[in-house]
Amino acid sequence: MLIRTRKDAEQDAVEDDKWLSKRYTLRADGMGHSLHETYIKPGQSLHMWYKNHKETVLCIQGRGRIEDLTEGGQWDLEPGVLYALDKNQQHILSSEKGMTVVCVFSPALVGPESHDEQGSYTLLDDDGTVLRR
Repeated sequence: MLIRTRKDAEQDAVEDDKWLSKRYTLRADGMGHSLHETYIKPGQSLHMWYKNHKETVLCIQGRGRIEDLTEGGQWDLEPGVLYALDKNQQHILSSEKGMTVVCVFSPALVGPESHDEQGSYTLLDDDGTVLRR
């Protein structure tokens, strides 16, 4: 059984000027997915395209908006609303006042990944070797 605290997750956190991702589980944990608590900083609009991963996201605090750039549509996000990128959709995630979401990635992230210029995560091997950009 794995037990992790927020303090544990903060040790594997990745941050940039738009978001902070606390990583609770990673590929090394052998779960087949990784779980993160991500804070979208106020006033941000993030263009993302997870070409190498599927992602499920649950809003747990604050409010925001998801716009699907692949299939079309926009939805308001608030605590209790979930979206899943089941077809690797390009999207824009935004929040005026800040928003906290819980994210599940499959395949699991190794840990140090950060968004590239297309808003994607590179697919890494267990040792950090690039498998696919």
